[in-house]
Amino acid sequence: MARKRGEARGPTLFDFVEVKKQEEKRREARDASEELYQFIKSAGRVSKEEAAKWAKNRGLSTAEFFKALENLISQRRIRKRLDDEGNLIYEAVG
Repeated sequence: MARKRGEARGPTLFDFVEVKKQEEKRREARDASEELYQFIKSAGRVSKEEAAKWAKNRGLSTAEFFKALENLISQRRIRKRLDDEGNLIYEAVG
């Protein structure tokens, strides 16, 4: 049966999904700089792959992870280096 123009429709499952997506977008990006610094400091040196795995296990998005890295590098708390094999590593300063 076709609906008449202007007739209100009831809620559907898709309405719930849309609300859920909007809530996820509103989720605040957390600053994980201090957590990441403590991880790198405790290990001494951490490869890019190890750091990414740590971030994934913590539920950080890629953007949050890179933002934390850039914050720590700009604050000169960590530095990027290449190891003997050419792999990117992060190490705590001081």
